[in-house]
Amino acid sequence: MRAVSLIRSRKAVLGMGGRRWAAPLRAGVYALALMTAFSGAQARDTHSSTAASQTAPHTAPAQPAPPQTTIVNEQVFGVAYSRLVEAYFTPVDLGRLGVDGLRGLRTIDPAVSVERTGPILRVYVSGSLAGEYALPPTTDAVGWAALTARAIAAVRVRSTALRSAPAERLYQAVLDGVTGGLDSFSRYTGAQRATRERAQRDGYGGIGLTLTRMGDRYLVGDVLPRTPAFRAGIQPGDILVAIDGAPAGPLDESAIRDLLRGPSGSIVVLTVGKDGTLPRFLPLKRERMVPNTVTLTVAEGIAVLKVDRFNAATTANLRESLLLARGTSGLRGIILDLRGNPGGLLDQAVAVADLFMTHGRILTTEGRHPDSHQRFDATPEDVAEGLPLAVLVDSRSASSAEIVAAALQDSGRGVVVGATTYGKGSVQTVSRLPNDGELFLTWSRIVTPAGYTLHRQGVLPVICTSLDGADPLDELNRNGTTVTVQNAALRTRAAEDEDTLARLRAVCPWREHESSQDESVARRLLTHPDLYRRAVQTSGTTVAERG
Repeated sequence: MRAVSLIRSRKAVLGMGGRRWAAPLRAGVYALALMTAFSGAQARDTHSSTAASQTAPHTAPAQPAPPQTTIVNEQVFGVAYSRLVEAYFTPVDLGRLGVDGLRGLRTIDPAVSVERTGPILRVYVSGSLAGEYALPPTTDAVGWAALTARAIAAVRVRSTALRSAPAERLYQAVLDGVTGGLDSFSRYTGAQRATRERAQRDGYGGIGLTLTRMGDRYLVGDVLPRTPAFRAGIQPGDILVAIDGAPAGPLDESAIRDLLRGPSGSIVVLTVGKDGTLPRFLPLKRERMVPNTVTLTVAEGIAVLKVDRFNAATTANLRESLLLARGTSGLRGIILDLRGNPGGLLDQAVAVADLFMTHGRILTTEGRHPDSHQRFDATPEDVAEGLPLAVLVDSRSASSAEIVAAALQDSGRGVVVGATTYGKGSVQTVSRLPNDGELFLTWSRIVTPAGYTLHRQGVLPVICTSLDGADPLDELNRNGTTVTVQNAALRTRAAEDEDTLARLRAVCPWREHESSQDESVARRLLTHPDLYRRAVQTSGTTVAERG
């Protein structure tokens, strides 16, 4: 896989729920800027206090704040606002977004209100002035971070609900307000959820087993091969008695997970037993674990590879499964099942497409930042060695799944079967904030090898399985074409015209049907070489028309 104009130290995440290019912030520079801005904020505050006495002389002076249970970290907002200014795919106005963020505090206390008048911002609680501030420039991330933190401190003096709210809830309220003014795929994820998502996406320090609760004890379910648990001889059905001396039975599943996971290289001691035997004490060294998102089944000469999402191990797991499938006798074709796949890491999507392609463009990305302009091309190796390939998609296939489907279809390497995909054609940056939460910001748009954008359009399959009462392969068999191919030219206008977009999305809409139907159609296609050849040629014609 060759990538032109890649960004070092960044990753890309895609997915329906929101999703990244992660760029490291220059922490030292930010800290210096923050200290510089703090004295400036104080000066603005002195000016604001004078203005307040002139414009609201009858406002009662604020009382000193009672002790607060949590402290808001200004740097959380500083990092978030800096990333907004630097990375978002269109220019941002912190004057608008920052005010929207403070208004988000109303989700905690509806008595809060925010008023912007010219260069002055005022915050109120139950109609009483809590603070007044001079507005920083619209691209001054550090200034807006200082204003946000000080405005929160001011309203907490007067609001019991805000004063008792944990800092994480305040971050969520403000950053939800900020991202609410952006596109639908930009979002903030709180620390607890972000930790879980990072584990699914990038892996975690673990030992490689699953547990099942049975009454008042935990039994080992699966033991993954080549993991610490496997090497220690732990087997399915073993009883987990204790973790680091703490009895496992009284713990809930969340506590069990937290105890089993930890930094890679650290030691966890398990007490493991079987009914009627003495327990064993097993010290295990944690290793990086990345959940396997690929499953393989082979039947009647067809290998079905189901990819649930794209995480850091997807390409490696898929390659291993492909090699295993190729070792079976009489293999005639491959089905890559991306139905219900919401996306994941961009680099994994590119690498998965590259497993099957030997040449050509995989995708292009375009955004505001110079580094967002990316081109990804295939390398010569085809792990599947040219075996016929069908790709299953539906309306829940999004982002990374759409990249793979579009690249394989546009290149003529595979035939896409199913229904029009979700249409999530953008890349998000993800920034890890000082509180361990994550900020997802749309960074660029995705352009397919055929030159159309995935945004809102999605991938239109060559073989549509969601049309009522029609054999999906009948028209291809009779006329060498399909209804989706006949309407593919709509793509040239759909990006700019809502009516054309609606017509395009209606060509092959997803409808409820037996999931086995898609696989059945794909099997018929793969086991009839002439029919498969027509479908591939049709894909190539469609690309030419789009180009």
